[in-house]
Amino acid sequence: MNEKSLLETLSGIRFLQGVSREHLEQIAAVAQVCDFNESDVVFREGDAADSVYFVVSGKLALELSPSTMARKHLVDVGPGEMIGWSSLAERTRVAATAVVVEPARLIRIDGARLRAICDEDPQFGYEFMRRTTLALAKRLAATWTQLSHLHVSHYLPVMEAFDEDDQ
Repeated sequence: MNEKSLLETLSGIRFLQGVSREHLEQIAAVAQVCDFNESDVVFREGDAADSVYFVVSGKLALELSPSTMARKHLVDVGPGEMIGWSSLAERTRVAATAVVVEPARLIRIDGARLRAICDEDPQFGYEFMRRTTLALAKRLAATWTQLSHLHVSHYLPVMEAFDEDDQ
């Protein structure tokens, strides 16, 4: 994909809408397009956290696979969403496994170099991390919804206290 096409693709990603052309160009300089087939694994829980990915097309499942149990589906992600946030938080390992559910095109961005772009322009860095926090909050809410279908009576007082704090 040429640079102009990559810039157009980046500007069309919901997460990056409204980002200046200058910052999109900086991101494009440290990005590459990656295509995946159904059932491909983008990264596995415990792999080195070195990249952030934006989903351009397709669908992926984020899963946990603790050694004591079978893989557990957390959430599906699709176009416009980010995966691989661990590298932004300077975590050394990714927290989940990303499996392609439908053929997908992703933009892979070097996490350390993206953090450097954010550090160079604190206003942009703040906005990028704010968007990241909102995306993670949405994902956490989806996970809590899934967990609410389990029998968790011993968590109810904690969950009720959490709800009261929000009011």
